[in-house]
Amino acid sequence: MRRLALAAALLATAAPGRAVFLRAEMDALDTEPLFDSEYFLDLQSFREPLDWRWAWDGAPIGYRINGASLDRSDLYLEQEVKLPKRLNGWSSFEYRVEHRGDKDLVELHQWVAFDFGPWSGFSAGLFGEPAFDKQDADIGLRLRQALGPVTARASVLFPDFNFNERGKTAEAYARKPVTYEGGLSCAAGPGTLAAALELDMPLIREVPAAGRTYGYRRTRARLAWDRPSSADAPGWRAAYSYEFKKEEDRFQPATASNLSVHRKVHVLEGAVERGLGVRDRIEAGALFMARGGLTDAFSAGQKDARHKRWELQPYGRWRRTLRPWAVSEAAVFLSKGEDYRIFPGVGPDKRDAVLEAKLGLGMDFVSSASGRVGFYGTFDLDDAGRHVWDGGNVRAMFLF
Repeated sequence: MRRLALAAALLATAAPGRAVFLRAEMDALDTEPLFDSEYFLDLQSFREPLDWRWAWDGAPIGYRINGASLDRSDLYLEQEVKLPKRLNGWSSFEYRVEHRGDKDLVELHQWVAFDFGPWSGFSAGLFGEPAFDKQDADIGLRLRQALGPVTARASVLFPDFNFNERGKTAEAYARKPVTYEGGLSCAAGPGTLAAALELDMPLIREVPAAGRTYGYRRTRARLAWDRPSSADAPGWRAAYSYEFKKEEDRFQPATASNLSVHRKVHVLEGAVERGLGVRDRIEAGALFMARGGLTDAFSAGQKDARHKRWELQPYGRWRRTLRPWAVSEAAVFLSKGEDYRIFPGVGPDKRDAVLEAKLGLGMDFVSSASGRVGFYGTFDLDDAGRHVWDGGNVRAMFLF
């Protein structure tokens, strides 16, 4: 029984690699101009509180959704399903949905996996994402090893693995995509230390009808320490993430659409959550983000651009249990930073200060320990004279 419980826990906490190439990556290479002065603080204000996140991480089966208004035409959307099932003493099945839409990328994955084991803590399995068009199907192999409180995992995924052989178009990969993912997690008292590295290896995709050659690669790394709060002790989260992404478009004959874009993003965050008496809970933290990038137009007369942006985002939440079925929230989200755009040899450069402040008010309706739905509104404090209402946010989570 202990082995079965261990296998179920490993299956529930080890999702397939997230840094996976999608055809949608080719639709918009340079998304940086879409991120206005409020955009990243909006994303911070939409995030669920720590107690929601810890509840999700601790549940083997569940569904959650988070939807929020970015502007009059775009809705931030994030939803996830995790459904593991033990088949017998030596095999397991998992179905997982990961859906996220923002101004950078809209992606939807429906992963299925079969795992075999564990034997002395070791398990191996196949996972992938089937598709109606066989050219878009992904397949991969993953391994796990548990040694006491430490779990190691590794996987290799082949996106669009039979694209060249079963394609419906003249497009083809001159260099096929491969994604490697590895991670370690360690139980540290009541908390967990986790590290992960995801590598999308360089790919080249050719589009003969447009005379287009597209190149892509990406790296992501994460390090996090989560310790959920308890009745008599505060909890905390400390995390660091890094992303490098490079895309390139070349057309023959050369056009003004020839473009190379790359970016580097560092995010450091920390937060503390604790109870104040029986009914109140306080969460306070901050996020620091540094983004750098280059857009190279290749052609004379076309503007190249460098992007340098940093933001410091402190925030605080006060959550109060009004009834066993109702929890209110009042929150303040702040942002101080700079958005600096440099146009070498063309100019003029543009340097904008980022200074934003938002008030968040909301209510969670709790049906039980395993179900909750929250309705929230944000209000623009730094521009309240012109438009105080700054959008709504709805999130729900159901655990089984």
